[in-house]
Amino acid sequence: FDETLFGAAWQQLVDRHSILRSAFVWEGVSEPVQVVQRKAVLPFEVRDLRGLADQRERLDAFLAEDWDRGFDLSRAPLVRVTVLRMSEERRIVVWSFHHILLDGWSVQILQKELLALYRALLDGTPAGLPPTVPYRRYIEWLNSRQDDGSAAFWTDYLAGVTEPTALNVDRDTGDTGVGEFEVCASPELFARARDYAKSQRVTMNTLVQGLWSILLSRYSRRDEVLFGSTISGRSIDLPGVESMMGLFINTLPVRGRLTGDLIVSEWLRDLQDEQLEMRQWEYCHLVDVQKHSRIPRGEPLFRSILVFENYPVVHKPSDFPEGLSRRLVNCVERTGYPLTLVVSAGRALEFRFVYDRSMFDAETIARMAGHLESLLAAVVE
Repeated sequence: FDETLFGAAWQQLVDRHSILRSAFVWEGVSEPVQVVQRKAVLPFEVRDLRGLADQRERLDAFLAEDWDRGFDLSRAPLVRVTVLRMSEERRIVVWSFHHILLDGWSVQILQKELLALYRALLDGTPAGLPPTVPYRRYIEWLNSRQDDGSAAFWTDYLAGVTEPTALNVDRDTGDTGVGEFEVCASPELFARARDYAKSQRVTMNTLVQGLWSILLSRYSRRDEVLFGSTISGRSIDLPGVESMMGLFINTLPVRGRLTGDLIVSEWLRDLQDEQLEMRQWEYCHLVDVQKHSRIPRGEPLFRSILVFENYPVVHKPSDFPEGLSRRLVNCVERTGYPLTLVVSAGRALEFRFVYDRSMFDAETIARMAGHLESLLAAVVE
């Protein structure tokens, strides 16, 4: 593993993509602005932990220190990379970045390009990457979407909403920090869930949204619930949007109406049709969307969000240089919401609860995860 060339590959990425050279200025200006630097030097560091008896403690201390550093949004780049030498043939790469730069889709693109650049530097050949499509194209498209009828849609969609959906299990725990709890459905249940979704002509995302709606309805004791759903933001009519690096995801309200006599499969299809209609407005700013509800200013539109991870994995084993293997050790990300449910349905169906420990205890979240899994089994059976 050539650390020098690996660092050079990272710098080439920063040079190549304007979003990685971006800073954000909001103080002393009438409107916050994104500022792209012509040149930004990536903070790249190598630390040697080989042969140390307290290696694990040093690693943990570094990770805590790196997290606490955070980022100054007004100084580019909002990215840094540290390589930790753990043994002669093992390295841990710690890559930290602010979410304002990249979404999960972009992360896949970045990793593919990083491997291509690193291999090219090892071989002394051109990487042969296609020209980039700058993120500013998306910003220009976004700024052109004014007075387009979205206000009428959101006013109708949020009619009658006067308060965020209460969870009724949150309380002052006296604790601090962020907790995580993960549960993985059995392979058999996952297979049955996929078969059920396919037979009813709904996506796995719709199925999960339906389950979360039912669960919130039971917890809040309301027939109508509201939660946030994170969407990719890339189904817009903009050439090259699939290959752009930047932040496209958006979190918008999903309204679950559990009234009437519909059987679950019909109700799920109605929910999916509603989401498809909403897709034409998926670029709308959440702060603008909330203005069309009757929830008082300063109150959140929702207290929980659902993130269904379904972006394409664009790199493959053959992209790796010979003799180099890689695995994800850990990924830590945070949102500003009390409760976030992250669902992935790739090789397995995984539910990850990320929660504010000052409002929820571990037992409550574990019970909620159990209820969600029971609901899934009940629906697909």
